[in-house]
Amino acid sequence: MKKLNLFLCKYLFPLIFSLLFFLLFSACSTFKANQEKANLHYSIGSSYYQNGSYPLALKEYLKAQEYDDQNSNIQNSLGLTYFMREKYDLSIKHFQKAIEIDNKFTDARNNLARAYTEVNKYKEAQKELNIVLADLTYGSIERAFNNLGYNYFMQKKYPEARDAFKKALANQPDNCFSQTYYGRSFFEEKDYSEACNSLDRAIEFCQKNLIDEPHYFSALSYYRKGDIQKSIIRFEEVIKLYPNGKYNEKSKGMLAILRKAE
Repeated sequence: MKKLNLFLCKYLFPLIFSLLFFLLFSACSTFKANQEKANLHYSIGSSYYQNGSYPLALKEYLKAQEYDDQNSNIQNSLGLTYFMREKYDLSIKHFQKAIEIDNKFTDARNNLARAYTEVNKYKEAQKELNIVLADLTYGSIERAFNNLGYNYFMQKKYPEARDAFKKALANQPDNCFSQTYYGRSFFEEKDYSEACNSLDRAIEFCQKNLIDEPHYFSALSYYRKGDIQKSIIRFEEVIKLYPNGKYNEKSKGMLAILRKAE
């Protein structure tokens, strides 16, 4: 028995401890290596995303997820990329995963709210936005108010939408989205004078981003207001400045109608 104990103490136990240490060290090394690979693919994906190369960004983010599926930033970025590809159900899944990993990830929660609005889940969006707006440490509060305003706008609650967009503009006065939908809210309420004023301001902020929406709705506002010449000028600008824009063909159609009426 003494010999057995001596053998265990002298040979077997040290061997077991050495083996456990080796396994632990190997696991730590593998984990660290996987994290480094995940971060590399995440960085590459983020560069593609910033350049608008969403298919390439998605490829890199998915690769990053393979190496680290518990990284909330990777999950949030996957959600954003799917959102830009209009795959809203997939974007919701990844935003939810990001929040599951980090319950205090307010930006992911704000993104989730916007995705909910896109699939007409307005109550769910409102619930998430209430949490976002209660976070006094959130550094992009104008985005939260934009999402709140958009949520109201899509429900045709235009006074509430205007109020939210006004708060967004108070935090970021030159925000293209805020100013555009602030103006569009006036348009939907048939307050065409205020719509013209707001949308003309939006044009200044949006033109550098090649967004034709405020130009088009400014043209419509002038038309509804009765200022046909100003409306024609705006429609001509849409066609000239945004040949591949979302509202190019609609502007051509409206311009043809107005010129026939002259």
